[in-house]
Amino acid sequence: MTNNQAGSVALILGGIVFLLMLVSGNPLLSFGHGDTQMKFATKRRRERAIEEAREASPQEARRALDVLRTVDPGAGSDVNFMRTSALVYERLIVAELTRLFPEYGVLEQGVDLGADLRVVTPDQRSVSIEMKYLTQKSFVSAQYVRQLLGMASISVEGHLLVSNRALTRPAAELLSDARRRGIKVEFSRWRDEQDNGDLYEAVSALLHADGGAS
Repeated sequence: MTNNQAGSVALILGGIVFLLMLVSGNPLLSFGHGDTQMKFATKRRRERAIEEAREASPQEARRALDVLRTVDPGAGSDVNFMRTSALVYERLIVAELTRLFPEYGVLEQGVDLGADLRVVTPDQRSVSIEMKYLTQKSFVSAQYVRQLLGMASISVEGHLLVSNRALTRPAAELLSDARRRGIKVEFSRWRDEQDNGDLYEAVSALLHADGGAS
């Protein structure tokens, strides 16, 4: 970690510690309009911690967001927190794919190009990857799988859907049916580095679906 990264992490954690002090209560703000002041201060600290997490490395940002969610449970329903969590999730996947496939290109796509990422081999075989970060109470519905199949239907490359949440039964059945019909699609549930094996296998299976060399 560089000195700048270490300093950024220290700021994040320092902000979260102060946020914990605010959330747990402050005698100076215990009555009158002090409650309102505390709410505003908590909100400002939350926003600052989230913004600093966006600037940190993905690993440190994930830890900072986990701490923030613990000390400030309300952060979990904050739109900015959810957007930042999704951004950090995507950055983590990019980092892990780059580490898992050092000999391949991991290319981030523009919003008008469909998928979020493409993994490209030196001989130009490729896999398009769509990432879906969902809240803890959500699941990957059949709608997401249909979107994946829509992209796969107009492409010769494999398509992979990666999410932190599990497939619903209809979504899993739709995906299985598509694979039986020869459509090159896969799903990988990735929550953290412990799921790297499944992610690696899913990408590899799609890259070699037509018998390409390993």
